[in-house]
Amino acid sequence: MRNLIAFMVTFCSLSVQANYAEFFGSHPSTSGIGNQANSNAYDPANNYYIPALMAFSDTITLATSAGSVSTDFEPISNITIKNSTNSTTTEVGNTSTDYDSFLGATVHATLPLGYKGAGPISVSVFTPLGKVIETNSGDATLPEYVMYRSRYKRTLIHLNYAHKLTDQLAFSLGTHVGFQAGANASTNLSLNGTGFGSSGGAKSEVKPALAGIFSTIYKEKNWSAYFTFQQEMKSNLEAKAGGQINDPTAALFQITIESMIYYDPHILRFGSTFEIGNFTFLGSLEYQLWENYKTPVIRVKDRGGVVKPSDDYEKLQLRNIPVLKVGSILSLTDRFSLLGGLSYKPTPIEGNFVGAGNSIDSNSLILTGGARLGMRIFGKDIDLSGGIQYHKLEEVNVTKTANQENGTSGNKIGAPGYKVGGSVIAASGGLRIKF
Repeated sequence: MRNLIAFMVTFCSLSVQANYAEFFGSHPSTSGIGNQANSNAYDPANNYYIPALMAFSDTITLATSAGSVSTDFEPISNITIKNSTNSTTTEVGNTSTDYDSFLGATVHATLPLGYKGAGPISVSVFTPLGKVIETNSGDATLPEYVMYRSRYKRTLIHLNYAHKLTDQLAFSLGTHVGFQAGANASTNLSLNGTGFGSSGGAKSEVKPALAGIFSTIYKEKNWSAYFTFQQEMKSNLEAKAGGQINDPTAALFQITIESMIYYDPHILRFGSTFEIGNFTFLGSLEYQLWENYKTPVIRVKDRGGVVKPSDDYEKLQLRNIPVLKVGSILSLTDRFSLLGGLSYKPTPIEGNFVGAGNSIDSNSLILTGGARLGMRIFGKDIDLSGGIQYHKLEEVNVTKTANQENGTSGNKIGAPGYKVGGSVIAASGGLRIKF
């Protein structure tokens, strides 16, 4: 049965977490100003934030970039890592907060339809470099920065159609793509006997899932105001396994393994841009609805047999959050600009983490900067851009309450306590071509 559980966990690992652009921007031209849209209708990276802006583009544009993300969280050592809720022994030790660095790429394109006034179709693709998807559900009981372990390491697609209603007003309709995954496995296990070997069968399927995007913008020569709504996306995995142990004769088992592969919240985004001389000022306020979020840990349910289901001691306290973003662009020349931005993102996980469970996160202050250099090559307008971000997580000192997670005498996992906090650095470089 251990081999079957390993298979199901491996299948669960073929899943992904939420969203790179939400964390680090859609392109250096947007990440440098605080992860929000700029006022350039010929920058297809704006398709993620305000796709209606693309309605004012009348030519093919392409943007691509590559970026890296590295985390530096507070070490967590000398805590209880095993007690009677997850082991037959009690053990004190360390848990790693040294998460793997991430390399990713983005591609954006705006493609006007072939007749006058039809409006363009825009597509944005975010993907890990060298792979399609990557995830790590993390430990089910030890401290985990659930928003950073692997949340943004996935392929993400946004597809939108934009249309002008007047010379100043436009709207867009579109979708972002998620997945629902399922699997079934059956086994006939031989453990230690001298008879036949183990056998089994399995099947799986992955289905696409769509969530809607709507945006609208009013744009004058020197200012604009916009609104975008992005629908919630929950991508779940459900894997069922069953079978029997025949050598030696033991028992039947029927289990279900569940995980929320990734989660994108409902997002309501309000924003505006103002151009004053050589300066462009940008601001936006997002309201993100997180009440349906679940951590990506694997949960085992017993459907009949000898397998004990997962304990569910952790009760997350979730909240909806406002995310404020401000930025500026200083155009030193027609071809060279400096970018700067600031953002504050509260954590959607409330509480002080002193009770059962160790899914952790913290409020973050995000400082961003970058530069853009324009040039003309072979009659095409080309922009080179670079951006860098520093995310500082607010420090939270956790002191675990008395007794184990099930109420019996002893220390909780994570006791006596630890410090939540650290930083994240993201850097990216890219180009944009206007055909």
